[in-house]
Amino acid sequence: MKTISKNGNTETLEAVFSDDACIDALAKEAVRDALREHKRKGQSVVVWQDGKIVTLAPEDIPVELGEDGE
Repeated sequence: MKTISKNGNTETLEAVFSDDACIDALAKEAVRDALREHKRKGQSVVVWQDGKIVTLAPEDIPVELGEDGE
């Protein structure tokens, strides 16, 4: 059976996929990482906001970059 490791804990994929809170946390982390990467590279992103498709310029992406730019 496949396993996944997060925060030093190893779990089976079956256990991870049966845990809704874990899936939500992993999805949020993935989105935050993707937004941070776009901002770092100076690339815009397209989001759904207030019922509309909106393009956010890199400086408007709502994530913080670390001191090292990541």
